[in-house]
Amino acid sequence: MKRLLAILATSLVLTIPVLADGKIYVQLPDLSDISGAEAEKFLGEVVLANVISSNCPDFAVTDEEWSLLTDSADILAREQLGLSVDDYDSQYYGPAFAALDKADACATHGPDVQPVIDRLIELGGSREALPDQDAAYQAEQARQASWDAGAQTPRKTKTK
Repeated sequence: MKRLLAILATSLVLTIPVLADGKIYVQLPDLSDISGAEAEKFLGEVVLANVISSNCPDFAVTDEEWSLLTDSADILAREQLGLSVDDYDSQYYGPAFAALDKADACATHGPDVQPVIDRLIELGGSREALPDQDAAYQAEQARQASWDAGAQTPRKTKTK
């Protein structure tokens, strides 16, 4: 009987959707019309909203909103601006964490978190988890692979 229960438990575990990163995937906005200086500015806003919402309890966001912020930032950085991971971190996350180091960072930047999320939703994003998380995970892996493949091609690191 114990063996049967162990087999059933293992079967159940194997039928549960397995996501390697454990994150929740949401519908992402269409950011294809945002480029150049507008993409740079918006990327700065999205990254700062992510950093503030992740570090200021009064401005915390849901897991779905966090995915919307982080994945949208990745699209702006990698697809729209063609930034390498290093340039993305140094040019956007570095300044966002520097802003967080200021004593009034949460009070100053916290009120901007929801308007950034609202703009992403206006552009087609969602606060709701996609129904097929496995398919969403596979699509995200394919997107990441295409960015990594494209990283072999030299590009500008910042547009002006």
